[in-house]
Amino acid sequence: MGRRKRIALALQGGGTHGAFAWGVLDALLEEVGKGTIELVAVGGASTGAFNATALAYGLHEGAARPGPATAAGRRMADGARAKLGELWEAVARTAFWGANPLVAAIGLIPGWNIDDTPAARWADVAAGTSTPQDSGISNHLSAVVREVLPEIPAILALPGPGLPRLVVAATDVGECRRQLFIDGAVSPDALRASAVVPASLRPVEIGGRHYWDGGFMGNPPLTPLVECLREADAEDLVVVTSSPLHRDGVPRTPHQVMDRLTELTFNAGLIHEVNAIETINRMIDAGMIKDPPPGQHPFRRVNLHRIHDDAAMAELGIYSKEAPAWDFLAHLRDLGRAAFQRSWPGIEGALGRESSWDTKALCDQVLSRAAIARGTAVA
Repeated sequence: MGRRKRIALALQGGGTHGAFAWGVLDALLEEVGKGTIELVAVGGASTGAFNATALAYGLHEGAARPGPATAAGRRMADGARAKLGELWEAVARTAFWGANPLVAAIGLIPGWNIDDTPAARWADVAAGTSTPQDSGISNHLSAVVREVLPEIPAILALPGPGLPRLVVAATDVGECRRQLFIDGAVSPDALRASAVVPASLRPVEIGGRHYWDGGFMGNPPLTPLVECLREADAEDLVVVTSSPLHRDGVPRTPHQVMDRLTELTFNAGLIHEVNAIETINRMIDAGMIKDPPPGQHPFRRVNLHRIHDDAAMAELGIYSKEAPAWDFLAHLRDLGRAAFQRSWPGIEGALGRESSWDTKALCDQVLSRAAIARGTAVA
């Protein structure tokens, strides 16, 4: 067997659409079980944080199960796959009993897009007449955590070989600052804080500070995972995204406007972090960055890889993000598995060598990096 490739995982949030990452992880864990991949760190914001935590929790549970050392990777992978399934099954079950009209509507519409249904119009009215409170999918997250992840934070604080660092991000409302909860600091409150949408939820208070969704400061957060790679002498970061960069048409309703604004804000944070990493990579390649003093981890390029299906996710509309019906979650899981199968051969061949994600083209286009040099900037 060849040497295991060591990677970090960054998982984007996006409400119910986070189940897309469940499918990606379900397929990736098959590679972990085979011993071809080792996870050195996993992190996320919002539902990306829930996926990351369920993944880490399941790996811990699998590592604690008895059996031969040669099969430890398989036990860990099986534990993580089972835990991710439990997470989304619990989300669907609690939402079903929560009388969410979007859950009922999505089962009646071919193609899963419920943006033009009466249930969506009801959601607009409800959003315009209510104050921030526990509602929507996040209303059920506390119950889901108690059921599926009953031993956090204790189980996440236990060290062990082959177990990744866990990084959950939230946004400090008062300080405009990213707050990281790492390993044993990931508590039920930290997970709730990472998923707080300001329009529908009250901020979560932890230690006298108030927090909103971690996506406002990076969805998903990349910089801390780069540091984890550096400490582990690894160099590959796989980013799983569920929020499309492109959508056709112009948002019409207040709900659509706010959701697209959130998508733009969250994706902007991601792209700016990608731009910083890509710029440093070019400087390293050009020999412009010197190694740090002795005793510190050397600077090394970070190979960036992305797994996504922007076209399919855009077709789902925005109201389905709040409709965790089981059939829909299973559909998203299957989309994620298919996206992994399409993307993985190219990513696997690039691991340890180069980026498979054309981040230069992305940043040139989205950030208009070359506009001034070409003289094409619009005044």
